[in-house]
Amino acid sequence: MISLVYFGLALVIAVIDTLFKQAPFYTATNIALRVVIILPLILVIVRGRSKYADLLRTTLWITIVADSLLPVVFPAGMIAFLIVHILNSYNFYRCVDFTRARLASIIVPALVTYGVALALYIFTLLPELDEVFKILVGVYLVPIALAWSLSITNYLQNRARWARAATIGMLLFFLTDFQVAVEFLTEMDIPNYGVINAATYYAGLYLMSRATRYIQEREAG
Repeated sequence: MISLVYFGLALVIAVIDTLFKQAPFYTATNIALRVVIILPLILVIVRGRSKYADLLRTTLWITIVADSLLPVVFPAGMIAFLIVHILNSYNFYRCVDFTRARLASIIVPALVTYGVALALYIFTLLPELDEVFKILVGVYLVPIALAWSLSITNYLQNRARWARAATIGMLLFFLTDFQVAVEFLTEMDIPNYGVINAATYYAGLYLMSRATRYIQEREAG
């Protein structure tokens, strides 16, 4: 039931982002909805007291702050999301086996994720950004690509259900941030941005949160 409420709110946000961006009530309504929608994740969907779950709850509270700041003071929102991605990186880092036998499972995902991030940055964003945002976005890409890379490493090393869900969630989070950069920092337009952004962002957060249930089930035995 709570999952239906969550995705119902995501649909409302998608509709408002698509149809009512110019309305006088848009910013306040958008912020309020983006605060409310994260609460089911924190209070209900994130389960158990695993290290991953405990840090994810903190990360989601900061996500609320980031979502509230982004429409009002964009650079401050970026900084808050930067903290989110640093925490996500650390959360996945704690589950990685850094022994020599597992080296390929660390290096290959890093090459892939940073390769994709760098290609998107150089060929899509860089020509469109002013000088300040060229630096900010370049710095921002480091922790989000790292979080995505480490999530893949978790799955390659564990083949666990929770790691698969978290990896897909982190990929969607990465794609969401790329969309935000294109929409807010360049002259390019993403068709149906409101729908696509809501779909990737809230599905990504849901999968990362849902992963805690799989950890709980595994620990219960």
